[in-house]
Amino acid sequence: MISVIVSYLFLSAGLIGCDEQEPQITSIQNSGLYAFVNVNVVPMDEERILENQTVVVRDGRIVSVSAGDEADIPNDAEQIDGSGKYLMPGLAEMHGHIPGPDNRQYAKDVLFLYISNGVTTVRNMAGNAYHIELREWLNDNSIPGPTIFAASPWLNPNTIPGPEDADRVVRELQETGFDHMKMGNIPLETYRAVAETAHEIGLPFAGHIPEDVGLVNALEARQKSIDHYDRYVEFLVPEDAGWDGSSPGFFGSAVVHLADEGRIPEAVDLTIEAGTWNVPTLTLVEHLASPEPAEEMAQWPEMRYLPSSVIEGWVESKHNFQARDDFQPEAANRLVEIRRELTRQLHDGGALIVLGSDAPQFFNVPGFSIHHEMEMMVAAGLTPYEVLVTGTRNAALYFDTPDEFGTVQENRRADLILLSANPLDDIANIRKREGVMVRGIWWPESAIQEELSRIAAR
Repeated sequence: MISVIVSYLFLSAGLIGCDEQEPQITSIQNSGLYAFVNVNVVPMDEERILENQTVVVRDGRIVSVSAGDEADIPNDAEQIDGSGKYLMPGLAEMHGHIPGPDNRQYAKDVLFLYISNGVTTVRNMAGNAYHIELREWLNDNSIPGPTIFAASPWLNPNTIPGPEDADRVVRELQETGFDHMKMGNIPLETYRAVAETAHEIGLPFAGHIPEDVGLVNALEARQKSIDHYDRYVEFLVPEDAGWDGSSPGFFGSAVVHLADEGRIPEAVDLTIEAGTWNVPTLTLVEHLASPEPAEEMAQWPEMRYLPSSVIEGWVESKHNFQARDDFQPEAANRLVEIRRELTRQLHDGGALIVLGSDAPQFFNVPGFSIHHEMEMMVAAGLTPYEVLVTGTRNAALYFDTPDEFGTVQENRRADLILLSANPLDDIANIRKREGVMVRGIWWPESAIQEELSRIAAR
């Protein structure tokens, strides 16, 4: 089922058309030197607000954060008035998808949708060599968009036929330039062979857990991240529950009625011991389980920014899931409850969590969907600050680059969101943007809206 979902994602991009030339997205003049003045800083190094600060950015880096009356503002800096506003780090979408080369304009539109919502870093999941090229264009600001980490193509029996092929394929993927590997449904012995070479050469593997592998084996293999809480529900089913191990359904929906929440602490302990991260993607299930009709969801304002073929596919998918025997309301709602409880207990236990919504997928419009995800995490029991940690500081820790981004501090990459309200008071305040800075390039909200209008028109 998951392979079908991912296949649809990239097929839907290809159905829209193919561009021969690299399209251009309208950009704005970049001075390279900015000063946010009289601004309240949400540094995200701890839960606090630094009032009346001046933040100076030069050539894509934060060069100083100082009290307003002590600030040394360069004469030629473009000043951005932050009076009554809040400056926080940009967000990371840690399970995103960027369309491939079959429609490059669509791919670039998706990139802009991310930054239009303050998503300045994207861990792309399941890609191709085009994303390596795209990564370099973004890094040198040839096109606007988030900093991306490029995933390999989906690893499955077609890409790695057997254990004897694992070493060669993993090394080839690293040589090609991928940042990490996206795990698909491969047999246990092949999975172990992949893990062995991956650890040897330092190429992370992340994503799904193959059905033949299961949660315990994945944690023992120190998979970098488990996305969507894959295989956790199956782990929660006791051995004496009467399940024969077959057909667990969509993320365990067919056996969720057998899940014992009393086993969650054991799953938390195993996860912490392994040092494995989780990317909850609560929206992936909650949008499908929602009683809101698919046709009404298709009318959400952000849907105007995606091709109609993608939206129509999501409507059809929701109808198909609601028709499944293992996804009737009781099972679907129980799955939502289990995933929220996993989120709360993993977080409270000290397990590693990063923010991700799986966009574009199941009514998750890139950038916009991260707001839905954060609201669901708050509903699961986390505070706004705790949720924001998963999308800022934790993302930098995931990549082992805590000094590169994720906080508002000197020498960090200048990925910033300027808000008109305090995000620590209400997670919904993240939507109240005044502008976004990506690698030192400033997009005021007026310019963001102009580009969004062009995307909607396309």
